[in-house]
Amino acid sequence: MTEDYVTAKIKEALKVSEGDRHAAQKLLVTWAVRDTALLIGFTKSHLKAIISARMDYALRAPGKADGDKRMHFSKKEIDAIVSSKPLGEKRSGTVVPPPKSSERHASAIRQLVAAFKKKK
Repeated sequence: MTEDYVTAKIKEALKVSEGDRHAAQKLLVTWAVRDTALLIGFTKSHLKAIISARMDYALRAPGKADGDKRMHFSKKEIDAIVSSKPLGEKRSGTVVPPPKSSERHASAIRQLVAAFKKKK
C-alpha cells in the first residue's frame, strides 16, 4: 500500500510540474511534510541509517557535540589520508610524463610569446 501510494504521488508531482524533476522534488518535500504516510513511505527504507547516525552523534563526547558540527582534520591527518593507498591498488613511484599534445601546446605558446615580444 505505502509503496503504491509513494509511486502515485511521485507520478502526480511529475505531472503537476510538467516533467520538471527539480520542481517535482520540491513539491514532494512539501507534501511529505504535511502527509505522514508519504513521509514514512519515503524514509522507511533509510530509517535504520538515520537513527544510527543520530545515535552516534548523540553519544559523542559532550565537548565535541556542542561546537561546530563540521568535521575537522589536522594537516597531518589530511596528508595521511591523501597519501594512503586505496585497497587493492599499487602505486608506482614513477611520475607519468605529460602527453605529447601538451608539449606541442607549450611549444606553440612559447613561439606566440616570442613573436609578440617587443624588440629592444
